[in-house]
Amino acid sequence: MRRLIIGLVLLVAACGPGQTQATASPSAGVATPSANGTAALSPSPTPSTSGPLLFAVLEAKIPASPYQWNTVAIAGLDGHARAKTTFTPMPVPTVECAGATLPPSAHVAGDKVYFADGAGVVRSLSASGQIARVATFPFSGHQQMLSFAVSPDGSQLLGAVFTLPAKPSVWCGTTELSGYSLDVYSAKAGGPSRLLYHESLPATGNVMALFGWDQVGPFGTYPTGWASQGGGPAPYGRGSPVRIDANTGKVLGEIGTNTCEVWDMAFSGDYACTEAPATNSPGTNDAKVSVRRVDASEIWHVTLTTDDGLVYLPQLAPDEAHVAVGANSATVVVGRTGSQIKIGFFSSGWLNSSTLIGDVITASPNPNLAYVGLSAPGTVISLGFPGLFVGTVQT
Repeated sequence: MRRLIIGLVLLVAACGPGQTQATASPSAGVATPSANGTAALSPSPTPSTSGPLLFAVLEAKIPASPYQWNTVAIAGLDGHARAKTTFTPMPVPTVECAGATLPPSAHVAGDKVYFADGAGVVRSLSASGQIARVATFPFSGHQQMLSFAVSPDGSQLLGAVFTLPAKPSVWCGTTELSGYSLDVYSAKAGGPSRLLYHESLPATGNVMALFGWDQVGPFGTYPTGWASQGGGPAPYGRGSPVRIDANTGKVLGEIGTNTCEVWDMAFSGDYACTEAPATNSPGTNDAKVSVRRVDASEIWHVTLTTDDGLVYLPQLAPDEAHVAVGANSATVVVGRTGSQIKIGFFSSGWLNSSTLIGDVITASPNPNLAYVGLSAPGTVISLGFPGLFVGTVQT
């Protein structure tokens, strides 16, 4: 099954104006809060940008439900939130002996983060703290999941509401073989939503879900894995990535090829994929990571020798010159020139083409987010708070 990365950190808690800044620890190579809370951030790994590098995160402040995000924030590399707001979290439908896998409830488009609440309302948050109601999709929340996508300029949205029966049969063999449906909507920013189509789904619940919108157009997954053992959020899209028509909301076709598993895409629509183990040379532990154009032609690739012949969760840098992959129990950044750089944390994505964000390696169940620059890969700077990375906000 080919998968599309959406975000990776399954963490909770908060960031805010009172958050302690961090300083690099020479002995450990990881930034830690100072005892008096007045330390300055080490500048060495800070990326070079024309303005402050800001990013959006989701946070959960519901102790009994750590994966129900109810806070969205825009923060900087100093660990301080420039803007933050709370919202009603998405309800979690019952999937009997499995757990529901919720689609992402926030996306970045331009200089704003867009987030959907448990009533089907999509709002935007800017770094200045401005909140705007953008669209509302018909959503009761009862045995339903909502996915949505926002065009890069923020002018158009698509929404998809997946409805399940009270006792989905696909996991437990119960008697409810009907009751699955999908309603897909379109909306102009600030205007009403319009139903594009309604369809009844088979008992397997094969469903399309929206995951983003790049310069090529909307994309998502079909079929989508909407439940798993244990459930929780979908840190990456469990399903086959597909292109979706912006006008009709219909699936246009698969992204990539059957021989290379798609994991992550740049804004251009180019993507990183891994070749299926069956295509590797017999008797070796070589794994191939390939960067390809929208038409599936290859731009560059690298072959890694790994413990098991596999690499995990490749993440394509915005300039498409590097890919961060999990290999040999570590994160390795491979370059188009053949370079390989090992970094000291679990990567969640790219802040820009020279800076990765992830979480500090710790025994804590809720490790803090951190970042590392390729110019200083051994220096991990803690941001001082845990959260789910959504994307970089333009400034």
